[in-house]
Amino acid sequence: MIEEQAIGRFVTSHYGNLISYSKPKYNPEKEIWTAELRSDYPRIICDDRSPSQRILKFLSLGRLGEIRLGKDLQPLDSTTSREICIQNLTSLLDMWRERAERIIIMVSSDNIARLNEAQGILAKIGMITTNLLRRDLISEEEIMSLTPKERRKIRRYLKLLEGLDLVRKRNKDYTYGNLFAELQKQTEGDVQEFKTAILSHIIKNRYSALRDNIRITQLEPFIHLNSCYYRPTLEAERILYWKSDSIINRYMKFFGRRSSLRIRYILEELVNVEALKYEDNYYFGNEELFSQMLDLKPKIADLTPPRA
Repeated sequence: MIEEQAIGRFVTSHYGNLISYSKPKYNPEKEIWTAELRSDYPRIICDDRSPSQRILKFLSLGRLGEIRLGKDLQPLDSTTSREICIQNLTSLLDMWRERAERIIIMVSSDNIARLNEAQGILAKIGMITTNLLRRDLISEEEIMSLTPKERRKIRRYLKLLEGLDLVRKRNKDYTYGNLFAELQKQTEGDVQEFKTAILSHIIKNRYSALRDNIRITQLEPFIHLNSCYYRPTLEAERILYWKSDSIINRYMKFFGRRSSLRIRYILEELVNVEALKYEDNYYFGNEELFSQMLDLKPKIADLTPPRA
C-alpha cells in the first residue's frame, strides 16, 4: 500500500532503524493516515562461560509517538518529533530498569532482610516490635517522653508500619495489627525471625518509602548490585554466569565508580544470604528466586504506556 510505503520511508529517514510502526489507520473525516511508533529494542547479553557467544533479546516498547500523514501522504506537524520519540524510548527503558528492580526486590526481600547491614534497620524497628510483643501497646505519653528527634523518627516508622497493617491506632495510642499477629504465628515465637520477617515485608512492599521517606539507604548498594546481575538475566530469561569483574564493571557503568573492594564484599554478602550463588569463580543466580522473578515479569514489566 502506498501510504505504508510513505510511512516506512519517513520512519527510516527520520527516526532510524530501531523504530518501527503499526499498520496505518485512515480517518476519512479528517483525511489523515495514522501509525503508532514502537520499537523492538535489542539487548545484547553476555555469559562469561561462553564469551564468544552473544544472547540477543528484544524489549517491546510501545506507543513512542505517532506518524500522521495528510491526504497528500506528507507528514503533518502533529507527527511526533524525533526528539520526543527518543525521550519516550529513554523513559520506557528507565521504566524497565525500575520495574525489573521492583521484581527483584519483591522476590529477594527475605534474603536482603538477612544481610548484616539490615541489622541496623532491625534495631530501629526493634523498639516498636519489642514493646508490642511484651505489652501490646505504645502509648502517646511514651512517644511524647522521647526527644523531639526520636519522636519524629518513631512516628515515621509507626506510620510506615500502620500502612502495612503491622500496627494500628487505638485512639491516640498504637497496638499491633493483623499482619503483626500473623507473622508472629508464622515464625513460631522466634523473636529474631519475627523481626526479620517484618523487615522482609517492609522491603518487599515499601522499599521506596524506607529509602525516600525514612532515609534508610544502607541497603541500596546491595539491591543495586543484585539488580545488576538479575536484570540482564530477566532479559535473557536464563541463568547467566559472570565473573566478579563483569559484575563490578556493570555496577560502575550504571551507578558510578565505587571501590572494587567494597563491591566484592557486597557480592560475598549476597552469596552468604543466598541471593546469589558462587562456584568455580562464577557468580550465578539462585534458581528458585529466578523462577519466581520470571513468573512476575509479565505481570509487572509491561512497557506499553497507557493511552492518553
